[in-house]
Amino acid sequence: MALMTQAEFAAHRGVGKSAVSNWKKAGLLVFAEGPDGKLAVHVERTDAKLNARIDPTRGRPTTGIGEAPAPTELALDADVAGVRNAAAVRVEVAEEELVSRRMKNAEAARQLVPLVEVERRLGHLGRMARERVEAELRGLAERIAAERDTRSVMMLMVEACDAAFGALADAIERGALASDDDDDMPAEAEAA
Repeated sequence: MALMTQAEFAAHRGVGKSAVSNWKKAGLLVFAEGPDGKLAVHVERTDAKLNARIDPTRGRPTTGIGEAPAPTELALDADVAGVRNAAAVRVEVAEEELVSRRMKNAEAARQLVPLVEVERRLGHLGRMARERVEAELRGLAERIAAERDTRSVMMLMVEACDAAFGALADAIERGALASDDDDDMPAEAEAA
């Protein structure tokens, strides 16, 4: 297992220190604890990760759809690295199983909603909010027009917005977004 400082790794890859710093920010560097207890770049694993993700002609992470090159074989010391890797793999597998079980439980409990439904409901909520605010402001239009003081105008508008969002919150609690029709508005929204 070869470990290097970030500056040594930059020289190893033939790039500047700033490129290594950018890779670090992007999470592309793999660190391991050295014999002195300090973290250093794990050369083989980082090279494999970079080779799979970095465009060799530009030095930047690939964003295209093309196939990434196959990762190189890692020659790790069997003593420490094998134990750490096995433990890390077990933790990762356990986390994936936990997430999978939680997703299945949420699906069985009908707590998950398809993305299309979420987008539809958010669009409906946005329309409801706009209509509520417009209705409140229409109701106060004459009072706002009669005011000469800008602070009074702002206070009236703030009160109108608070009233609109309060009414919207009440409508949501009553299940206004759970209706199947996008055009169904609660009676108060139409009356306001």
